[in-house]
Amino acid sequence: MFVRVLRDGNSEFSITAREIKEALAVFCQDYDLSIRGIDIIFTDSVSQIKHNTSLLNHHYDTDVITQERETPMGRHLEFYINGTTVFLEEDEAPKSYILRMFFHGLLHVMGYTDGSDLEKRTMHLEENRLLQLFHVEHKA
Repeated sequence: MFVRVLRDGNSEFSITAREIKEALAVFCQDYDLSIRGIDIIFTDSVSQIKHNTSLLNHHYDTDVITQERETPMGRHLEFYINGTTVFLEEDEAPKSYILRMFFHGLLHVMGYTDGSDLEKRTMHLEENRLLQLFHVEHKA
């Protein structure tokens, strides 16, 4: 599995490819998911709106955009993560935000949606569970 961390715009936050790979390993083991590769693209709000418009025809800012495609070598993912404070929760550390958005994107890949209030709450609980699992695994 390969991981690339890229930038498009003036992202305030970042994370290493190693940390993403470790979080991905935790997720893939928990969900029995196989991924060939992933690109994490950190954006600012201007770039995020541009990507949201061109990829999904949505004309607004968003926290994470998930793109998935099958290749001859396996499943490849692209996550466009808004790396600014716009979607940062109160008292949330930037690295926790990035990991939460990463897990959020992976949950979309697994079929989770967040269109209704109930779906948003369910997804947020699962993001928090995965963050806790990552931190436990990461310390071990």
